[in-house]
Amino acid sequence: MKRDKSFGRSMARETGESGETKSTKVKKHKRRKSKKESKTRIVHANILYDHTKGGDNPNRHYANNKIKTTKYTLLSFLPKNLFEQFHRFANVYFVFIALLNFVPVVNAFQPELALAPVVFILSVTAIKDLWEDYRRHRSDKEINHMDCLVYSSEKQYVEKYWKELRVGDFIRLRCNEILPADVLLLSSSDPDRLCHIETATLDGETNLKQRQVVRSFIDLFDPLKYCSVIECEKPNNDLNRFRGYIIHRSGRRDGLYKDNLLLRGCTIRNTEEAVGIVIYAGHETKAMLNNNGPRYKRSKLERQMNVDVFWCVIILLVMCLFSAIGHGLWMFQYGDKKPVFDVLSPEGTDISPVVSAIYLFLTMIIVFQVLIPISLFVSIEIVKICQVYFIHQDMELYDEETDSHLQCRALNITEDLGQMQYIFSDKTGTLTENKMVFRRCTVAGVEYSHDANARRLAMYQEMDSEEEDCTSHGGTLPRRDSVTSHQSGKVVLRSQSTKSHRRTGSRAEAKRASILSKHTAFSSPMEKDITPDPQLMDKVNECSSQMEFMRFHCQPLNQIPPDLCDIFDFFIALTICNTVVVSSPNQPRQKVDDCKGKRQRKILYKTQNYLNLYAADGLRTLCIAKKVLSKEEYASWLQRHLEAETAIQRREELLFESALRLETNLQLLGATGIEDRLQDGVPETIASLRKAGLQIWVLTGDKQETAINIAYACKLLDPEEEMITLNEACAVLLENSLHYIQAKFLLCSSASSGHSSPFLVHRLGLVIDGRTLAYALDKSLEDKFLAVARSCRSVLCCRSTPLQKSMVVKLVRNKLKVMTLAIGDGANDVSMIQVADVGVGISGQEGMQAVMASDFALPRFRYLQKLLLVHGHWCYSRLANMILYFFFKNAMFVALIFWYQFYCGFSGSAMVDQWYLIFFNLMFSAFPQLITGTLDKDVSAETLQELPQLYMNGQNSEEYKPYMFWMNMIDAFYQSLICFFIPYFAYVDSDVDLFTWGTPITTLALFTILLHLGIETKTWVSLLRKKMVLCDVEYVYMLCALTLENTCRHYLELY
Repeated sequence: MKRDKSFGRSMARETGESGETKSTKVKKHKRRKSKKESKTRIVHANILYDHTKGGDNPNRHYANNKIKTTKYTLLSFLPKNLFEQFHRFANVYFVFIALLNFVPVVNAFQPELALAPVVFILSVTAIKDLWEDYRRHRSDKEINHMDCLVYSSEKQYVEKYWKELRVGDFIRLRCNEILPADVLLLSSSDPDRLCHIETATLDGETNLKQRQVVRSFIDLFDPLKYCSVIECEKPNNDLNRFRGYIIHRSGRRDGLYKDNLLLRGCTIRNTEEAVGIVIYAGHETKAMLNNNGPRYKRSKLERQMNVDVFWCVIILLVMCLFSAIGHGLWMFQYGDKKPVFDVLSPEGTDISPVVSAIYLFLTMIIVFQVLIPISLFVSIEIVKICQVYFIHQDMELYDEETDSHLQCRALNITEDLGQMQYIFSDKTGTLTENKMVFRRCTVAGVEYSHDANARRLAMYQEMDSEEEDCTSHGGTLPRRDSVTSHQSGKVVLRSQSTKSHRRTGSRAEAKRASILSKHTAFSSPMEKDITPDPQLMDKVNECSSQMEFMRFHCQPLNQIPPDLCDIFDFFIALTICNTVVVSSPNQPRQKVDDCKGKRQRKILYKTQNYLNLYAADGLRTLCIAKKVLSKEEYASWLQRHLEAETAIQRREELLFESALRLETNLQLLGATGIEDRLQDGVPETIASLRKAGLQIWVLTGDKQETAINIAYACKLLDPEEEMITLNEACAVLLENSLHYIQAKFLLCSSASSGHSSPFLVHRLGLVIDGRTLAYALDKSLEDKFLAVARSCRSVLCCRSTPLQKSMVVKLVRNKLKVMTLAIGDGANDVSMIQVADVGVGISGQEGMQAVMASDFALPRFRYLQKLLLVHGHWCYSRLANMILYFFFKNAMFVALIFWYQFYCGFSGSAMVDQWYLIFFNLMFSAFPQLITGTLDKDVSAETLQELPQLYMNGQNSEEYKPYMFWMNMIDAFYQSLICFFIPYFAYVDSDVDLFTWGTPITTLALFTILLHLGIETKTWVSLLRKKMVLCDVEYVYMLCALTLENTCRHYLELY
């Protein structure tokens, strides 16, 4: 063990980790390389330092595994919570008003009473935050005290709490255990050295994933013999990336990948035992770094409302200024006489009219504070939560096949669903099933169809409980296994395809293995659900029998099994997957590079024709090719590739360059056609959304011919439309094409109108490929491209990258100032989903990345119709009317007090008791509109789906336009005049006291406000009726209580 420790220290000294030794030489080395060290983390085994001082352990600076997600302590709760609440301007405003009322010279109400509403709001929020933090505390305590097995200095695994775990500890993991930290996999009981994990807590995916033991630890792992050093990247929140390398005693480096890392929160499945070393612990784990708060977006309606709140502030200040000037003039007309309504200084002396007007200005701010409603913001949050609840309860948005329901991940933009104008959709997995069915292939220019596979897939889906036996050729798994566990199928298929090489021994078997490996064993994440077919081996054998002329005169492959050397996994930037194998044992060692790709390259004439035919049939096309490498070429390439594998910085770029070196001078073998069917209801949904006035753009990475065929099938493109295709080789040609299109198909209105607005001479559809789209998104051409695209009924962008998708959405949203919705199902759609105003994820076949990044998640594309046309319309209509009603009722109540100021010398007094003023907005009139904001339906769901054109009401913001705010304010002031002057003229010249005259005014105003709400309500429910009656009862009860109090006080004063 001494030798192991000294080796560990020497390796640490070589890599420059701080704190590993006390020698001056190492410290100088650390200073020289401090810049480099800041980008990586170096991990040693803690067992090497168990018998040394704690200061010698190089892992001591890393975070421990104890987590704390609470925000408060007993001492910090009150100040910290209030500080957080005062980040909201409304809370600051109302606290300022309440404190202003404590100033004797300007107070309008009893100070304690005026403070009650804002204290109530702050207290409710504080109690809610305290309860949530207490729940987090209990959860932290439970997690920190979970047990795990850690290798100790006693040379055995002992139980420890999770919070005692440290970076560099060896831990043993058993089946069904939850991972306590991010662990590098060093050993597994699985014969293939794999570990199966469930990542549902991280990404929502329930299918099992495989993780591999580090390449150099294939044999049984012994912690006592471990003497390697790990260098990896700093902690980050990227779940799909892990870069680093491990340095062994011999100095050899092996690269580390995400497939070697087990993430905290995942669960071990189907693996009896695994051993690993902790790399990241506690708050530095990827799971904890991804624990962001809920998504927050500000809706369009909320932005409009904030503008009107600003106008309310302006109106408030104008009314206060008018009252102050009026009071100053009232004071001035009395001269030296003492006015009836007077404002005294704090010392009780008279003050000048100017100073009195200033004091009165502040007093009127307190009196008129209701104009800016304290309950509006809280009411909006409550209504949105209720709206989301009822959307979740809609069983028509439940998909029985996938057992999934709509998810709402952003609670504050439900009303935006009713105002969408542009929809940007992915194709594969969003419009289609993303279930790949092998249909056709061409080998050496000969075409073979396989239509029976599609029928078998349909039969499998109908008879889910039955399993098909493997054929005599044994090329694939049973159908159920291959569908439900793609990863396990991958391993078995690889070994079984190897056996097939041993049996047949023809050069055509290489083609068979290539086809099988590309369609089953080495399928990409974006195409991982290509359905393995028990009859596919027969079809490939049939193909190979026609290809004898393609064989080389060499020793057959069945004498020695081929050696699988390297596999390059599919990744988006390359869109290719390579496999390097040994071609023949008796010839000079050659390496054969079998490639699968979808990139446009020169291929044989016949194969190109078949590819065009496949694309015209809507099939996804894949090319299969090979390349023979000499021993020297392979050795040269392998050296560079291993350097790229062990790089921490720029690893993806270096791997990309390494793979590109193989993708030259390929010999074409053939091509395949894969069917990806449309989802049920897609054509009808698109047709309905287009009737609703929505512009639909499809952004896909598929070949142009395939995408066009699918676009016609789903009714995105119409045969009656004039289709414009833009496939230009340079920006100059694209600019000329755009000028030609504008001249031929578009007309502009006359210059006398002051602006030009293009309108269509023909119904147009636009198709553009990825290369041309890159030119179109350039600053010099984006405006011209957008002018053409916005005039087209449909837009189809083919061969587009994830970056291009997000750039298109951002361009349309920012330039056209429209509401955008992006919908997709894969990781390549995440950037597009996040850029749009509303992002929708499809919980499909490509994982849950899109769902995790989205605002709403749907099981199928067809559910988008009801989500937008019904629930979107309802949410927008309800919330818009509720906000306008809030402004109306508050303005009306404030106007009553304002009219009274003309009869009291603008003194800031009111004609009603202060209890009415304080609780009018919180108790008497706040609850009925919550019900209408949640349950009101201006049109039935059936009518909204039968008449999609009604959706345009929200697109044009018909329910909430700027002038509507002013119309409601004018209406409020008008109705307040009626409610004020009817009692005034009824009691004129009478001897009734002030409150006897003021009570009918407030009573009439309350009933008028409730009647106004009743008139605006489209659907009456029993709950609304009960709540309106309850508001009246509350008011009458308050009225009786105050009357009784005043009567008793009067008699007490007499006696």
